[in-house]
Amino acid sequence: MKKLISLLLIILLLIPLFFVYFEKEVSATYSSKFANYPGYKELIDALQKEHPNWEFEIYETGLKWSDVIKEESTHYRNVTHILGGGWSCATCGNKTHEDRWYCASTATIAYYMDPRNSLNENYILQFEKLSYNGDLQTQTGVEQILKGCNYAQGKITYYDTKGVKKTINKTYSQVIMEAAKAYNISAYHLAARIRQEMGTGSGSVIISGKYKGYEGYYNYYNWGAYGSDIIGSGLKTAKENGWSDPEKAIKGGAKLIANDYIKVGQDTLYFQKFNVSNKNSLYTHQYMTNVSASKSEGATVKKTYTDIGLFNEKLVFKIPVYKDMPTYNCPEPGKETVVTQDVQTNGEVNVRKGKGTNSAIITTLKKGVKLIRIEYAQKKEGGYYWDKVVLSNGTKGYAIRDRLTGISLQSNCNEKDIVLNSAEVRNGPGKTGTEIISYIAPGQLVTVVEKNKYPNLDSENWYRIRLSDNTYGYVSIGSSNNPNLEKYDEDSNVYDYVKVVCTDGLNIRRAPTTSENNIMATVTKGTQLFRAQKNASNAGGYIWDKVVTPNGAVGYCVRQDKSSGQLWIESLSKTKYEVDEKNANIVCVPNITGEHLKELSSNIVVKKGSNTIANSAKIGTGYTISVNGKTYTAIVKGDTNGDGEVKATDYMKIKNYIMGTSKLTDVEKIAADVNNDNNIKATDYMKIKNYIMGTSTIDIN
Repeated sequence: MKKLISLLLIILLLIPLFFVYFEKEVSATYSSKFANYPGYKELIDALQKEHPNWEFEIYETGLKWSDVIKEESTHYRNVTHILGGGWSCATCGNKTHEDRWYCASTATIAYYMDPRNSLNENYILQFEKLSYNGDLQTQTGVEQILKGCNYAQGKITYYDTKGVKKTINKTYSQVIMEAAKAYNISAYHLAARIRQEMGTGSGSVIISGKYKGYEGYYNYYNWGAYGSDIIGSGLKTAKENGWSDPEKAIKGGAKLIANDYIKVGQDTLYFQKFNVSNKNSLYTHQYMTNVSASKSEGATVKKTYTDIGLFNEKLVFKIPVYKDMPTYNCPEPGKETVVTQDVQTNGEVNVRKGKGTNSAIITTLKKGVKLIRIEYAQKKEGGYYWDKVVLSNGTKGYAIRDRLTGISLQSNCNEKDIVLNSAEVRNGPGKTGTEIISYIAPGQLVTVVEKNKYPNLDSENWYRIRLSDNTYGYVSIGSSNNPNLEKYDEDSNVYDYVKVVCTDGLNIRRAPTTSENNIMATVTKGTQLFRAQKNASNAGGYIWDKVVTPNGAVGYCVRQDKSSGQLWIESLSKTKYEVDEKNANIVCVPNITGEHLKELSSNIVVKKGSNTIANSAKIGTGYTISVNGKTYTAIVKGDTNGDGEVKATDYMKIKNYIMGTSKLTDVEKIAADVNNDNNIKATDYMKIKNYIMGTSTIDIN
């Protein structure tokens, strides 16, 4: 008996240790899956310790972090309501999108996309799996989420399509619970989504039933609401789906969310905002454009779970991980450690290969040497902050921060360049030892402030550019055959800006072919596009131009209708020339060349007298231009003496003509009439004088 009692006492003493060990094993089961990804395991351990009922699934996207951020940085794919401070995009400036929203910066996107920034009690619920859970989700919980939403209280009242007020003998919470069960979708997710999209108080006009032209239609999830008329497009979707009362709208929208998102793997708020799980439509099939939407919706659900006592119940979270993630969490915009700054040594400085005085010395610099600082140290090493710097030859190293002093921009140029290819903006020159801070899309204008300083670094030439928010970075200029940047020429015959003029909109395609599965976007009439390449292809008998949409997507469109020849896009550039068939003249703006006339024919022959000139040479008044066997006389506005330039001699020739001391031929008179009023007066020679001084332009109409 004594032995039995002793054995029981030993077992009783070991039971607590067993449960402690078992709890640690459970925790390790989840967190160990994340051990290969920096910063995850510690955060999962902390959550598991406080919430032992929670379960964590790892979702390996298989995607490189840098590739994901680049794709999500497509302009206006993600927007923010915060202007400046590193939050809004540096290249889009303060241009708004859909009212008060601005294109989000790469730093903002990385901050919200980094799961580690949300692996805490406040924001973890954006990773909760969104299938229906009858043991957890109740009608009382739905009502708690909708608290403060005056439009979703009590029995459902609404206006039908004839303006008659009616009542449905159900509450909003009842309808939401029915929708959740029918389509296997979280009732709390539906309630939180309605609150997020419609707000509190009286809600949006999109659920009033009184919007002109769409009376009696409702859209509680803003499904299909986008573009310049969010309400109109959303209610058009509602009408097409027959959402003629709140119950139909709530249940119909729930069905679409379930079918289009939950069932295809986008089964968390995070995956609905950032599509890295639905491989058939990566990055594009995303429910919200607000970059912070999944985080803020997660916070709303957390508050509700806490209020109704469910926050510690069994919840299942699906956490994404990426390849090659940065060691540290991506910081909040405005607090970045990655920079591009001019500094100068304030004394003798050792630049070392690594951080710390034990690291090998690359070089020793005297006082007054100018460098580029590209990274602030986050913590001290051996009592010092070691900042990352770039030497004049492009070598990267580390120097003690106290030995560096900030100075003004060191620039060797100031020119406007146009972006021809999507390109990375890095904090320093070269790909080795630098970080991507942003992306620029074709069609954007940037200011080059430094060029040819690093002509062959990592086998590329690097320019330093200034973005619209006055931040700086480095861009590879690409190759001569495929440049990323080119000095901006508004008269370029290679690229220009165009406007969609076809009534039914225009399909933008991934490749120059009309196959249905090749359409990447459809843009409406009036949309402005950047045309990066004219005559990119003649596939299928169409003329294809390479274009860039306002959100930075690059694709191909057909220039004109194949049968009628009617244009589907029109150039926004100023007219460079006009063909006067009656008088066999081609009237041109200054500095025009044969290359500019290629749209007339691929076989242009320009002659000065009997001598053929190169297509790259400037055309002068009196030159002859042969197009498809017909000969025209060139008239260049402002060039009255026929030398291909607009100079003081032209100004004086017009002045002398007005004074009666010289004569002009009929062709020269057309060239002299630079204000296009069919008279030659003092205003014409003054316009030429101002053109020469750079304060005026000369156009043909």
